[in-house]
Amino acid sequence: IAMSQEQQQQVAPDSPAKTEHQPRKFYEIPRQDSQQPAENEEPAGHALLDYINRSVIGSYMPFNGPFGQRHLVYCDYTASGRALSFIEDYIRDEVLTHYGNTHTTTGVTSLQTTMFRDEARDIVRNCCRASDLDAVIFTGSGCTGAVHKLIHNLQLKVPPLVFVGPYEHHSNLLPWQEVAAEVIRIEPTPEGAVNLDQLERLLKEAAAEPGANPDRRVIGCFAAASNITGVLSDTVRLACLLHRHGALAFFDYAAAAPYVPIDMNPVEDAGLSYKDAVYFSCHKFVGGVQTPGVLIVKRALLSSPVPDGVGGGTVFFVRRERRIFLDEAEHREEGGTPAIVESIRAGLVLQLKRTVGQDLLAKRERHLCDLTWRELHGAEGISVLGGRELQRLPLFSFVVRHPASGLLLHHMFVATLLNDLFGIQARSGCACAGPYAMDLLGISEPVAARLEAALVGRSGMGQFVRSKYFDYPHRELLRPGFVRINLPFFMPDQEAVFVLRCLRWVGEHGWKLLPLYKVNPETAEWRAIGHDPFPERLWLSRVSYASGQMTYPASASGGAGGGRQRRRQSSSRSLDFAQLMAEADELVRRSLSHRGSRRHPDATQMFDEESGRLRWFLLPCEAENALAGDAPQQPAVDATAAACPVQPGRLLPVFPAAADSELPPPTPPLPPPSSAAASTAASAPACGLRNRRQQPRSPEKQTQQQKKQKPQLSQQQLLEKRRKKFCKPGTLWRSPPRNIFRPFLEAMEEFEMIRDGDRVLICLSGGKDSLSLLHALHQFQAYADRTSGPRFQLAACTVDPVSNSYDPSPLIGYLERLGVTYYFERQCIMEEAAKVDCDSICAYCARMKRGRLYATARRHGYNVLAMGQHLDDLAESFLMSAFHNGCLRTMKANYTVETGDLRVIRPFVYVRESSTREFADLAGLPVIPDNCPACFRTPTERFRVKQLLAEQECQFPDLYASLRSCMRPLYGLPGRGAALAAGDAAAASEPRSLGGLLPSLTSVLVFLLTLAFAAFVYRLQQPARG
Repeated sequence: IAMSQEQQQQVAPDSPAKTEHQPRKFYEIPRQDSQQPAENEEPAGHALLDYINRSVIGSYMPFNGPFGQRHLVYCDYTASGRALSFIEDYIRDEVLTHYGNTHTTTGVTSLQTTMFRDEARDIVRNCCRASDLDAVIFTGSGCTGAVHKLIHNLQLKVPPLVFVGPYEHHSNLLPWQEVAAEVIRIEPTPEGAVNLDQLERLLKEAAAEPGANPDRRVIGCFAAASNITGVLSDTVRLACLLHRHGALAFFDYAAAAPYVPIDMNPVEDAGLSYKDAVYFSCHKFVGGVQTPGVLIVKRALLSSPVPDGVGGGTVFFVRRERRIFLDEAEHREEGGTPAIVESIRAGLVLQLKRTVGQDLLAKRERHLCDLTWRELHGAEGISVLGGRELQRLPLFSFVVRHPASGLLLHHMFVATLLNDLFGIQARSGCACAGPYAMDLLGISEPVAARLEAALVGRSGMGQFVRSKYFDYPHRELLRPGFVRINLPFFMPDQEAVFVLRCLRWVGEHGWKLLPLYKVNPETAEWRAIGHDPFPERLWLSRVSYASGQMTYPASASGGAGGGRQRRRQSSSRSLDFAQLMAEADELVRRSLSHRGSRRHPDATQMFDEESGRLRWFLLPCEAENALAGDAPQQPAVDATAAACPVQPGRLLPVFPAAADSELPPPTPPLPPPSSAAASTAASAPACGLRNRRQQPRSPEKQTQQQKKQKPQLSQQQLLEKRRKKFCKPGTLWRSPPRNIFRPFLEAMEEFEMIRDGDRVLICLSGGKDSLSLLHALHQFQAYADRTSGPRFQLAACTVDPVSNSYDPSPLIGYLERLGVTYYFERQCIMEEAAKVDCDSICAYCARMKRGRLYATARRHGYNVLAMGQHLDDLAESFLMSAFHNGCLRTMKANYTVETGDLRVIRPFVYVRESSTREFADLAGLPVIPDNCPACFRTPTERFRVKQLLAEQECQFPDLYASLRSCMRPLYGLPGRGAALAAGDAAAASEPRSLGGLLPSLTSVLVFLLTLAFAAFVYRLQQPARG
């Protein structure tokens, strides 16, 4: 017994007196000499580990992924263990055959089940060295249920002062924040350990605090091991320090329990080193599927006479007007029908841990840690969180960095890639330990607050680009995190080496496969393009009893009803690790062979200025540019050490360099691939790529290829190289690229925008779109000369609204150097808008500018006005008109104004905004910044719609092609401006035959369906309103 009765009273001075009744005796278990328990026999250690590995249900189970069939390699035992066939066999054959309710012992089934469960409780008690002064309670929801049950029983009349460690899981942090007067988090030392000096100083300050309530309890809650880094805490020193200053010592063993000894009453420093409570989740043990949590607590602390969950099984006696609860805490706190089979399974898995032996467990853990440091030493792109100095479990969290940009690969993408390429099951996220994760990722509290605002949105207003204000949409994609794996003690060395070399491979090559994936920005789920994310999903609803017995369809990995047979077969198979690596290398080679193709839109449009600054990960479109080598390597977001919001390693050296002499001896290499590996790798399906086989190159060809390789160019050199494609020597005129000129020509010809003798006046605002249009029309003049196209004259006109925030005057000299006739009109539109009562200054300014443009065209004899709106503008106007005006309307491609003397054309109706942006940037066009306060003081619906479309395009890359098709009847209708502006299609000046209307009617039907879908999505994007 670790504590005397006097010590118990010191721990819980306010525990109530015993109730007047005696503890109820439920049953008498027959006593007889038991046989020698099997765990006392010395097992053949490594044979037992091999037996455990072979008995994991579903081990190496095959599944079909985007790159072919893979076999499951489970590396997430820190989150949940997997079932063991021999334990499940025992439960099926011995436990379930005698199963009965434990609320009675009159029958053989209930008596045997009760004895099973009591024995399981005793096994837990013995495995954790708990005494008779300690209560062992099974809780229903892991550590979370245990902590809440503990808090309830403490009967905290005065909010306590709680000290928590740096590693705490949310289950050991959030409940205390709800009940404590103050929760103080102890910071880690520079090496990453719990700072005992800081804890002692704070304990002394708490004891000496003047005016402190004497009934206030001081509690220390510390994790025995971090579930992120695996770093172990010195629980004995912590308990001694806490008890020396009159505090209670509670320990969360959730991450550590399956691997380290749990000692409630250590022999050393017995008067101080005891633990007041420990709690852990049995489901994290191998074989512990669907097991309860365990709370072991000093009985003196269970001061509440009323159980946490009042109900059947918690009472001694109940009459009409009164009830008396049980005095025995272990029965009182397990009300209702308890988790019977689950508790028995918990006893079996702790028995297995005890049989393996702590010496063998510790030896395997040290070996797996050494193996990890050796295999990942010098790995490119991989950053392991936490240091090597402290004792830790073989549990590792890491991030992957893109070398050129400095951005990270999204942790959800890395985990998905490990699954799709190698079958490795890893955990991604923050591992439910947010504060410690932010420490490791180098996220300061101000940045964390900004991330929170971007993730959850605000019911009010949030600051935005150029002082705009609007509600942020949900952006799960911005949530920072990492990938976590753990190497269980029974994993064979060869399999562990395979997992670690896969991590190394992903660190070096993973970003090259980013263009093969698309992401849902609302859920941050990454899926291979063109692949059903879960083609082998199993359905409970497909179970049928129509034949008089249970039947269900065959799964892809085996026949119907053959679950046990598939389990046996899968666990007996061995993985061809080298073949998987060969297939991954082949996939990268095939991806590089398609580096010039583009399948991703510019996803940076999803992010406003604030979320763009918070973005810490590489996008598929940026990876495409980096692979192509014809775009700047640095993404739009600033990822330098000073500006990137996520900086892994700020707390600790991420992966401290070790001298070669410190590294363990090398591991033998993986065996060579099987004879079929090479052919399988060459023919493995590649999602999003043509299935083209590439023969391995001979050494001579590889040498020639290396000689042909050009030296790596700097970002500035790459930019200059691309600019030369658009710039003619000796002139300021730029040749638009094909992604602009081809759709431009298509629209010009389809709508007959320019005819012989036309005099075209370009409406030049100085933005990227109108400047791109200027150069495209100039190129079209040369094209028309070569192809006998229309001959026309070209001029430009700019209306200056006379605003300090918008100065287009630099265009005067630019147009003069180009040799283009140019009209620069000045009108004090902003001053006039201030004098009139108008709802929208932007709308007023647009009307005034258009009137001035019409007047200039008529005055100088121009009959065509060319405007630079593009396909994105049309789609945004289309949705805005539908959402807010109830009209089927968008901008027209070619129409005549009401007076009939001017035509308005939009040659860019098939051109994407991203194309004009890229052209203006690379061609060095003199874009005039527009910082008009009227445009940017308040949020615009157009920007909200732009973000909506950008998010949808990430999931549906052909979105704009579909929108272009369904809008065709709207922007393609001929007619006069007034009627069309009112949305009156019937007023079109040119009658159309029925045959000509049929395609449009079909498009209208498609349009209506698309509109319904878009309205539904838009509604989901809006914040809930009271």
